[in-house]
Amino acid sequence: MREIAGAAIGKVGSGLNQEQRKRVTIGVELASKPELLMFLDEPTSGLDSGAAFNVVRFLRKLADAGQAILCTIHQPSSVLFEHFDQLLLLKSGGRTVYFGELGHDSRTLLDYLEKNGAKRCPPKTNPAEYMLEAIGAGNPDYNGKDWGDVWASSPENERLTREIQDITTNRRSAATGDKARDEREYAMPLSTQLYAVIYRSFTAMWRDPPYIM
Repeated sequence: MREIAGAAIGKVGSGLNQEQRKRVTIGVELASKPELLMFLDEPTSGLDSGAAFNVVRFLRKLADAGQAILCTIHQPSSVLFEHFDQLLLLKSGGRTVYFGELGHDSRTLLDYLEKNGAKRCPPKTNPAEYMLEAIGAGNPDYNGKDWGDVWASSPENERLTREIQDITTNRRSAATGDKARDEREYAMPLSTQLYAVIYRSFTAMWRDPPYIM
């Protein structure tokens, strides 16, 4: 974002474009120093394919650096879908259909659906579109199996439940030392915050002399 560091965000149609605005929003979330998760609600909506790829690639770099990200995404391409590690797929009513690793080329997800009776995923088909078609999402004429029941009785769900219980037990019994905690409200010290806000305010006044007069 260095090339737009001094730009005014502006109004819709002027200033930063939509992709840059998305990046600024993500930057604001990072500046708030999320302790556990960074939540993103459809960060690629309204973007063209190139801009959406840039945003998801940036999120992938954050995840590789250790930032945990929880992200909803709407109709991703297969290229974007491949960048995610895990998937929580819900059906109408909020019931879980699948929760776990995607695997290389989404193979883990596809194997689960095909193993439980879904038709085989055709070659070069977007896995994100295939999974919705397989569970009958948005199809009022779908009369197949209830994939919520399939997941509830699956060994994958049982294994995941045990893993969550183990994590919960270990966290409760773990000692919380002061060294592991960071009580700061913001990532930057007060002096850095003051400098940034004052500099930004004077820059805004310099850009709009008639308003100041």
